[in-house]
Amino acid sequence: MSQSVGFIGLGIMGQPMALNLVKAGFQVSVFNRTRDKTALLEKAGARVASSPADAARDTDFVMSIVSDSAASEEVMLGKEGVLQTVKPGAIVIDSATISPVVSRKLACHFAGKQASFLDAPVTGSKHGAEKGELTFMVGGDREVFERAMPVLKVLGKKHIYCGVHGTGLSAKLAQNVIQSTMVEIFCEGFVLAAKAGVRPEIMFEIVQSSMARAALTDFKAPFIFKGDFTPYFPLKWMHKDVALAMEAAFAQGVPMPVAAAVKEVYGAAKAQGHGDLDYVAVITFLEGLAGVQVRVEQ
Repeated sequence: MSQSVGFIGLGIMGQPMALNLVKAGFQVSVFNRTRDKTALLEKAGARVASSPADAARDTDFVMSIVSDSAASEEVMLGKEGVLQTVKPGAIVIDSATISPVVSRKLACHFAGKQASFLDAPVTGSKHGAEKGELTFMVGGDREVFERAMPVLKVLGKKHIYCGVHGTGLSAKLAQNVIQSTMVEIFCEGFVLAAKAGVRPEIMFEIVQSSMARAALTDFKAPFIFKGDFTPYFPLKWMHKDVALAMEAAFAQGVPMPVAAAVKEVYGAAKAQGHGDLDYVAVITFLEGLAGVQVRVEQ
């Protein structure tokens, strides 16, 4: 008999992840706040649940990937949340990028129901979710992590155990600080070059021939040059993640002066209405300040 998964959150990442579990032979029940996003999963063979509690009922695993800490708390602990129906022995995997403090609180609640909890945020964007090639950063009991591998292996190519509850999220926030800063400073450099009259394709050749080359910007640069900001990871969520990292830094007494500035740049781009675009749209704020665009004629 195949194992069952309750899956909550069918956004840019969640929908392809849930679809991969269906294709792998799991019995999947899905819930999404807006029901229209369940149509593809229902067609593929998933059961559409009426609530997070309904999705979690009698399942071996529960997986959630929603927008933020408040949303995770609601789907887990709310009146119709997972905690109401989770069965003893089930494993709850939360792949949302949320506050490590909130995540540890969720783990305590599920322990009271004799269910196990993992914080398991992901990196790899929409492409990785579709291909089942995500990287998971996991916090919780190692034995639970090992028992969750049948699910995690379907969804990702790399699964990194980070330590106790909350450490997966701490690692993800640190990683997104690095990633957001790399993209922002890449954009600053290219705006500077464009203002001076250096064509973007020339500047890109120089960067790729130097120690400044990076896989992230190799991937993102063509989208910037085309002005294609289709959201693979929305700017508003990157801003949220950097803000969470700053909260964690403050709580732990860790100075992060560059990250603080980067957070404000993403915040400004979000305030200009670019929050639903890919986070590389941060360049539009910098372009506006400089009065130049970094584009390559197609």
